[in-house]
Amino acid sequence: MASIMEGPLSKWTNVMKGWQYRWFVLDYNAGLLSYYTSKDKMMRGSRRGCVRLRVRASNSSSS
Repeated sequence: MASIMEGPLSKWTNVMKGWQYRWFVLDYNAGLLSYYTSKDKMMRGSRRGCVRLRVRASNSSSS
């Protein structure tokens, strides 16, 4: 798994605005999911919000 994954996701805002795209970045190593109003805002470092995650790695092997 890549340590950083990013891309657009849509989120529901309200009846007037409906669905809006946001740019999300998952930093697996830091355990942080951040979101921005656009990729451009992400490039400028203008984060809208973030959630700290607990990441548990699991390794399945057949014996």
